[in-house]
Amino acid sequence: MRSVVDNIYAAFREQSANVCIANLTIGLGYTAVETTDGDVGLSYTMIDRPVGCTKVRSYRNYQGLPATVLLEHLRSNDTLDRSMGVATVNALNRRAALSLPADDKADGGFVRVFGVGCGTRVAMVGFFGPVVARLKDLGAEVSILDRDRAMGDERRFLAALDSWPDVLVVTATTLLNGSLEWFLERVREPTKVLVLGPSTPLVPAAYRSVPVDMLAGMVPVELERVTLAVRQGAGTPELMPFCRKVYWTAMP
Repeated sequence: MRSVVDNIYAAFREQSANVCIANLTIGLGYTAVETTDGDVGLSYTMIDRPVGCTKVRSYRNYQGLPATVLLEHLRSNDTLDRSMGVATVNALNRRAALSLPADDKADGGFVRVFGVGCGTRVAMVGFFGPVVARLKDLGAEVSILDRDRAMGDERRFLAALDSWPDVLVVTATTLLNGSLEWFLERVREPTKVLVLGPSTPLVPAAYRSVPVDMLAGMVPVELERVTLAVRQGAGTPELMPFCRKVYWTAMP
């Protein structure tokens, strides 16, 4: 069975050959890819190597090259390469993503779609502060696993995935480190699954091989402000005003 990354790669292979890279920015928080079609895509910048002055495996000037060159990075084992690949996908997919419903309701997309309320058990891979605060306000039970923040007991978290949660929220950065399927293969019905975050490739067909019920992400709208913010080391709160939050769901 093909992975989600393989499905995404296949979906954009042909399109990427007909579009070139106008600019690549690897910021401290996010990576941005701008195409010659005038689109911009984002991805979290994930670096998994020791501190040093060199971050890329080998330097290359991507400006003017076909987007296929960066799309190939999706299949790399290097997380920074994958960050560039995901940002490229999100640039190529930007206009399609903008056609998805806006996630601008006061009660939040997945809270409404999944019927989250008092007593709902939510397992979360990756800590989303505002989301956690909202869930706790609703009276939901929340279990969090975040390696970077040393949150959660990984063994217990994984052991409980097949029976405990009503909802599993997975950060899209799991696509960067290759762990998405590792979590999803442990989930059993009727648990509902959301892939969330600004890095999320909003390509519903690519997730058909895994149990994903909803995607939620952020699409750049004010493109110059987005790329400027990325260059200056901005994070999600600073980028959000220049983007549109959208979602897709397989649920009725």
